Amino acid sequence: MDVEELYRRYAAGERDFPGVDLSHADLNIAKVIYIEYLQPGQNDLSGINLSDANLTRADLSCVNLSGANLSSANLDSATLECTILTGANLRKAILDYAELVCDLIDVDLREASIFCTRLVGTDLTRANLMGATFQVHTEEDGLIFCDTIMPDGTINNENYPSKNKYSTRQRG
Repeated sequence: MDVEELYRRYAAGERDFPGVDLSHADLNIAKVIYIEYLQPGQNDLSGINLSDANLTRADLSCVNLSGANLSSANLDSATLECTILTGANLRKAILDYAELVCDLIDVDLREASIFCTRLVGTDLTRANLMGATFQVHTEEDGLIFCDTIMPDGTINNENYPSKNKYSTRQRG
């Protein structure tokens, strides 16, 4: 399946695409560089089921994936810049070496692999990282933790300011 077919079937009402291979795909079909430039309905894949999908090295920049099921998806080295992931399910997803320049508010990241991942100004409010492998580097802006469940089950409300590194490698 290619990206055009995915969007065509999504527009026709289909939402289930488990196991689809979209490695190296560019899902930013509107070709915008800032989320504010999106017109209503553009790059909208909210509520889509991409569980077990291969999204290795895919570009998901400026795509609305709010409420999406990305559980067990492989997002290794993917680019998620200005991606809307509010309420998404990324349980057991692989996000190693990915670029997450977006917020992860209310995102389920239980047992996810977030290793050598670049997070820039990422808001992890109410994110659940229980049992995740979590080792990141924040180069520019810090991380926002508010009622965030950390890999060891503790609740974190301590933000990490600019130029600070947060790194922990834990398995649940």
